[in-house]
Amino acid sequence: PIHCFTDKEGVTHKLWKTQDTSEITKLFGDKALYIADGHHRYETGLRYRDTMREKGADENSASEYIMMMLVPAESDGLVVFPTHRIVHSLSSFDMKELLSKCSEYFYVGEVTSAEILDRNLKKEYENGNISFGFYCEERYFLLTLKDPASLIELLPNLHPTLRSLDVSVLHSLILEEILGIDKENLAKQINLRYTRDISEAIDATNSGANCAFILNPTRVSQIIEVGSAGQKMPQKSTYFYPKLITGLVMNKIK
Repeated sequence: PIHCFTDKEGVTHKLWKTQDTSEITKLFGDKALYIADGHHRYETGLRYRDTMREKGADENSASEYIMMMLVPAESDGLVVFPTHRIVHSLSSFDMKELLSKCSEYFYVGEVTSAEILDRNLKKEYENGNISFGFYCEERYFLLTLKDPASLIELLPNLHPTLRSLDVSVLHSLILEEILGIDKENLAKQINLRYTRDISEAIDATNSGANCAFILNPTRVSQIIEVGSAGQKMPQKSTYFYPKLITGLVMNKIK
């Protein structure tokens, strides 16, 4: 590699350079590319390209290109971490009422610690069940969907590929329907915060937030299914790791 270093997260970065792009172009001729992270940047790049074309830019202009990192979907190094939800600033929040309403759709079981909750969540993940943790008032609960087939009736306007996602079910059945946090609220994060750290979610709840939902990671296969169906993943549903470090290469645009 022309560059090799380890960052403060302990991730080693190596960079090779090739002058021959013809083989790379040929390699991707029959493959589909899925934007796993950064679709806003890509959409901005398309708008910039179109704007520059209107101003006379040709196909060799820098505005015709955008940097990407491509990773094989089956790579062992491709890891997706979950992003947990912290609900806050709801004036009429009531834990018992919420759990009572959740019991209509979910099996609700209480456990004694975050460690047990994490272990049980992993079991549900391995079994392919839609499940997530709930923390409130220093108590831990595991919520597991009773009947996945019921989602066809419960969420008729949701694309079938999205109904298989824990995060879609959480947002639609609990955050929107039960807690009344609508899509605009979710997008603007008025009553919702995100974290990758379970301890941070628990600490935030202990410090005044209403509650926290602990999620399993999204499967790479699910992301591909959603993309293949022409759909977009729900907000903050994928966190790929490790991240390519910012500034490793630069795209000069004049």
